[in-house]
Amino acid sequence: MPIQSPPPDTDPATLPADARLAPTPAVARQSSTAQISSIVALAVSVLALATGAYQTRLMQAQARASVWPIVSLGLSYFGSRDKGGFTWEVENNGVGPALIKSVTLSLDGKPMRNWDEVYQALFGRGRENATVSSVNGNVLPPSTNRDTTIAAIRTSQPDEAKALFEAKDRFKMTVCYCSVYDECWEAQWLKREVKPVAQCTVANTVQFEQ
Repeated sequence: MPIQSPPPDTDPATLPADARLAPTPAVARQSSTAQISSIVALAVSVLALATGAYQTRLMQAQARASVWPIVSLGLSYFGSRDKGGFTWEVENNGVGPALIKSVTLSLDGKPMRNWDEVYQALFGRGRENATVSSVNGNVLPPSTNRDTTIAAIRTSQPDEAKALFEAKDRFKMTVCYCSVYDECWEAQWLKREVKPVAQCTVANTVQFEQ
């Protein structure tokens, strides 16, 4: 049989033991309210923790995006009977510095180590008049407020400029670079898209130095 609470004017000493142990309605309501309050407090704490973690991740993502470098590899060329010019350009169109970790260059599928090897393959002689700039291992700043393009090679000799321009599709250059947060990408010769990679690999590759 269910235990019934005694009337308010009943002397507790005259009640059976099981009746004296039964909680009054007021005590039961207080216990239920306390349990609900504890559950609500726990839910609020969990929600606050989740919100804080999300905001932290969002701030970290925004910080990384604020310094993303975007490296592109292209060229500029003009040619005429008497004058000509060719420039192999490496530029950073992003908003953060690019740490160049790896550079590879091939001509007709054959790896090249430097521009002298390129000239030997194209002209049968070494580089003489063209000027070159190192790319591998450099930090390329963003060109947001100034021109920071690296001229990997530049020549004003009409025959050299024309030959380099006509051979542009025979070249393949890959530049692997990273941001200050060690997020890395690969840029390809004459391609606008960059590919994210886990890291820049140098082992078992022929690095192009200059």
